[in-house]
Amino acid sequence: MRKIIPWCLLAFFVWSCSSSDPSILESSTSDNTPVTGQKVLFQVWSLSDNPPVRYAWHADGGELLEGDEEQPYAYWIAPDSPDTCSITCTITDDEDNSAVHAFEVSVSQRQLETILDDGTVSCLEKQRVSLLGGAWVSTGDGQIRYVSSSANDESSWTGVFGAMYIDLYGFSYALWGAPLQGNEISVQSSGSTSVLVCQECGSDGTIHDLAVDVLDTDLLWIASDSGLHWYHSESGNHGTYEADAIGETHDLFPGRSFVYAAAGSGIFAIDGKNDDDDIPLYTGDSCAVLEIIGDDATTQEIEDNDAATVWHITGGYVCRNGQALAVQPPDGETVCSLDVDLKGNVWCGKYQWDGTSWQVQAGLEDMDVVRSAASNEGFVYFQTTSGALLRW
Repeated sequence: MRKIIPWCLLAFFVWSCSSSDPSILESSTSDNTPVTGQKVLFQVWSLSDNPPVRYAWHADGGELLEGDEEQPYAYWIAPDSPDTCSITCTITDDEDNSAVHAFEVSVSQRQLETILDDGTVSCLEKQRVSLLGGAWVSTGDGQIRYVSSSANDESSWTGVFGAMYIDLYGFSYALWGAPLQGNEISVQSSGSTSVLVCQECGSDGTIHDLAVDVLDTDLLWIASDSGLHWYHSESGNHGTYEADAIGETHDLFPGRSFVYAAAGSGIFAIDGKNDDDDIPLYTGDSCAVLEIIGDDATTQEIEDNDAATVWHITGGYVCRNGQALAVQPPDGETVCSLDVDLKGNVWCGKYQWDGTSWQVQAGLEDMDVVRSAASNEGFVYFQTTSGALLRW
């Protein structure tokens, strides 16, 4: 027994001091059957005897977006061609023990789909406040629907709107909405009833667009036929922003440091100070505006916040930093709508600018599209003059 006991003690000591590989408790993906060019979220939950753990991701196709090795998730953009891809996550603990989990994903070709029928859609708005989101739709029967790769659902919000904006409001999401006609603006927080916040914000004429300020989230900008107006939810005050200088306003875009406004007198960068000496960045009757961060800029310029490419529709032409593109969409088909997709392509209605020419996706050739919205998930949604919602 004297020889056996020490060996037992040694075995117990080695067993109690050794560590095991991390355990994978659960895993998930936002879409098991993505289409080409779609953004997908992968998550892995693990447990280790030796925290902290690190997460290293690898994909044999598509594009992994840069992430933090301390976070148990990764965003991936599917390849441009159908394929079967493997996305692996290697979990390594503080003692260099590791475990591997693999996702096998089958990527199919994306196609044009009809999501909502003719006569349904009155307003289309993309979800801006998440890295992976779809679009919100106001319908003629008063529903606010949320559509994405996996959803086409009625929400708790209601209303028939001609303009709306979804943003964080306090500690919840909120929908700001303006009717197809009139100047009453309401706000609905998640799970709450609609509250009328401003009956005279738009003065006379139609309200075309709404946007929450990028610096003061209590400040709502209102683009209308009668000018650029504002409403401050904390104080309850409202007014007109430099009516003489800006005048009729059609479109708003929340950029990095400013809200950009497309007006009859040009493109303005609004900082909320209501200065009397604001002058347009670019002049001319403008109906749409879009900022793209760092397009054709150096890394240093982006870091110094000095680079911003502004796309706008002025005088019926698609312009970039004040200059009309040499190639335009076909005659008569430049609609007042701009957005940019995950690949950096600019959309003007149904037409896609790839850097050299305008392309139209198969099935859209004979469609009259009034607005397009490129979601953070990678899909592009189209509102047609007939009130249908399409998705590509």
